[in-house]
Amino acid sequence: PDGPAWAAEVGGDTPGLLTAAGTLASGDARPTLARWAAGQRWIATAGAVLVAHGCPADAPPAVIRGSHLAAGYAAGAAQAHATALGLRSRPIGSWQQADLGAALGETPGHDWIVHGLALAGPPTPTSNTTPAPIPSARPDHRQAPPAPPGKEERP
Repeated sequence: PDGPAWAAEVGGDTPGLLTAAGTLASGDARPTLARWAAGQRWIATAGAVLVAHGCPADAPPAVIRGSHLAAGYAAGAAQAHATALGLRSRPIGSWQQADLGAALGETPGHDWIVHGLALAGPPTPTSNTTPAPIPSARPDHRQAPPAPPGKEERP
């Protein structure tokens, strides 16, 4: 309850930044979110991007830590639900100069984005296009060839 607020930037025919209370902004902000997330361009092609926001720059360190932790846990829960629904998703970190409040015309420094989750749109049977892939959050897990006997890595 004391953590950051959440908004969803959706693409499609009527893009916009949405909250449970209504529309914060109209238009496609995914390219801006991609730029704010350390230039991760793939974010601009996600079906939707959930963002946790609201941490003021001048908040005490405990509030900043709490906001980041609460947002991380919530993003993890949202990712688990997305996976259960068959939606591809990936957490987004590395937010830089992501002052959502200032971008929406509010006082700068009071509504920073602290975490995010990109979601792929569900496949549509009538669509002739394939949605852009969301890169895996996990590194490539292909196994390296085994080491020769006597050359194993030791702890």
